[in-house]
Amino acid sequence: MVSDRYTPLEQAFLTFINAPAGGAEPLFGPTDQVLLAVSGGIDSVAMAHIFHRVGQPFAIAHVNFGLRGADSDDDARFVENIADRYRVPFHQARFETALVAKNRKISVQMAARDLRYAWFEQVLDSFGYTGVATAHHQNDVLETLLINLVRGTGLAGLQGIPVRQGRVIRPLWFANRTQLLDYVQEHTLTWREDSSNAEDKYLRNRLRHHVLPVLQALNPALLTDTLPETVERLGAAGRLLREVLAQRRQTVVVEQAGRLLFDVRQLVNLTEPQFCLQEWLRPYGFTSDQIRQIWMAVSREPGQTFRSATHRLLHDRDGLVLMPLAADNAWHIQLDEWPQGDVVMGVLRLRFKTFDKPDGYQVPTDPAIACLDADRIQLPLYIRPWQQGDRYQPLGLKGKKLVSDLLNDQKVSLVQREQTAVLLSGNEIVWVIGRRISHAYRLTGQTRRILQISLV
Repeated sequence: MVSDRYTPLEQAFLTFINAPAGGAEPLFGPTDQVLLAVSGGIDSVAMAHIFHRVGQPFAIAHVNFGLRGADSDDDARFVENIADRYRVPFHQARFETALVAKNRKISVQMAARDLRYAWFEQVLDSFGYTGVATAHHQNDVLETLLINLVRGTGLAGLQGIPVRQGRVIRPLWFANRTQLLDYVQEHTLTWREDSSNAEDKYLRNRLRHHVLPVLQALNPALLTDTLPETVERLGAAGRLLREVLAQRRQTVVVEQAGRLLFDVRQLVNLTEPQFCLQEWLRPYGFTSDQIRQIWMAVSREPGQTFRSATHRLLHDRDGLVLMPLAADNAWHIQLDEWPQGDVVMGVLRLRFKTFDKPDGYQVPTDPAIACLDADRIQLPLYIRPWQQGDRYQPLGLKGKKLVSDLLNDQKVSLVQREQTAVLLSGNEIVWVIGRRISHAYRLTGQTRRILQISLV
């Protein structure tokens, strides 16, 4: 039972942290030490005081973004005084945020967010705090929901700000700005005003100053009742949707050697197949426009390639194949001496072996094993991806042939093409690895030593 000595907001706080929205586990236990992100504004000042009043162990962290000159430094000293007053550990960091934003070519807001949360993770790891608490509340949830709606969003974006996100928790999620203002005034707390909050420069401020008052006039219970209930229903729908998507994914997606293969035949038979594909590809950095193009490509001939910042998606004969972007240098190797043992390149491994040719030696027919006349091969050897225009004389042919034509003749898929490399002695192709050796380096009656290379 909650003690009568707590205010209604503090009682609501204790109820919420033990039973957050969505029936999730408690945000933290009574003995857990939580790191509070305190800026010095009304919301975070109220949060620190509530933690102090209910006896929850905590520490305070403050980030000085260096964006408002002396005001930023005054904010840092103000927050440090709060930590001293509550006798809790204090951590602070200062960043040249504008310079970081310029160097990374991102907005100042994005740079500040990245710097802030990266530093929080470092503090959590260094001091073992349970998590980092931010003072986001229902006004922030509604503002974020509207921002996402203006910019375009899915079901997840309509839920605003989650109560828990990794090691970030929002213990004031249940409250609204008016309640927090009343609380700090009731306890005669002081706070710092960020002058930029009064400007309409940023989208969030324009929504806060001009849109939210209209919505609250239309529905006075918007923040206290309607929004929390709506977000909870959307959250339930989101959890159900993720469960359905996970079940469907098992019938469509297969993992093979670090790649994901999407069975197009299974995919097109699903209800809302494009939406399913979008949800499965979104974590890999593909945009909505790209996914629309990918879906259009499904009904065409194979051959198209799509790229995100981290992955490549191929429309191949076998379906859609997703793979990480390989580092270029993983496929470029120079061997200045005869290798002893295995050579690894990308996902491929080659095993080298040199020996005298025995009497009656039978050349293996497996294309994954190359048997070459060692005395004809000159060092250094080079291994690299095949390139358009590469030409050599495949074993058994009289003239030269483009490597691309060889791959076409063998009906090599797009994925296999991207993983096809060539072995060169000087500027001459000795072996299209795993496909066919060069006629010029074959074993003959005059061969004395054999270089055997196996694709393992």
